[in-house]
Amino acid sequence: MEKIIDGKEFKLISRQFRRVAGDLLNAQDTYEATRLATRFIMYIDSEPILSDFIGKNNILEFDMKEIIQAKEYHDKFDIPIKVDEEIAFIYQLLKYTTENFDRYDTVSRAYAMYSGAKITDSIREFNREVVKLLVNHITDYLEEKAIELGIDEKPNAKILIQGNVGQLNFTETGNIQANQQNNSPNSNEELLSLAKELIAALKDAQIENTADKEDAIDFVEEATNCIEAGNQPKPSVIRRARESLSKIRPVVDDASYLATQIDKVVQAFSNMSFY
Repeated sequence: MEKIIDGKEFKLISRQFRRVAGDLLNAQDTYEATRLATRFIMYIDSEPILSDFIGKNNILEFDMKEIIQAKEYHDKFDIPIKVDEEIAFIYQLLKYTTENFDRYDTVSRAYAMYSGAKITDSIREFNREVVKLLVNHITDYLEEKAIELGIDEKPNAKILIQGNVGQLNFTETGNIQANQQNNSPNSNEELLSLAKELIAALKDAQIENTADKEDAIDFVEEATNCIEAGNQPKPSVIRRARESLSKIRPVVDDASYLATQIDKVVQAFSNMSFY
């Protein structure tokens, strides 16, 4: 992987993570908590900066099926002491839970065993004692990276990300032109992936102006189909795609997944060079 992002995109990733994590930490209903935990894991897995952090720490494999089955009803999970093992354990626990259970209290019920406790209480306590540990580790990592790369001090600087997930390297590269990497096959693949995810999100989105929504889908699909066929989209196609997305962006919640995807695709289209 080789990708260049700017400080704004890095901050959007960080902000979206906090939103997804906050939704899970504030969950109350057992089924809704499972849905939000699934979104939490999906966001981590789909964002290379986050999945790279997990990959660097997810060294030890835990037998979650055995751990959950062997745990007594009143017992809490034995969270490892070492930081990397703690991160790996909680990540694997949440991933196993979302893939195998539809009720969040399957793993949270031991965390509120006092008289009168409800399922809501167990979910809240499990999230506080377990999930928040992972959230804090990732949040600290993002903040440390922002300081290390000088994102606040140099808002126009570009960040070069290179390597495979689990081995990514981050380098502050100065105010270079990001479009130098957009003609490579890898960049096209990343753009196609982003665009297809955006199209799917747009189709599911509740947007009052359906004409603007349909225009955005059509124009992004046109550009995507052109790139997928191995051709360079005409500047007019890219312009229409960007303009249509810019029309609906103001009506989308800034902290939503859709807003993040729109910003990423618009930036990717803006960085394309034409010849």
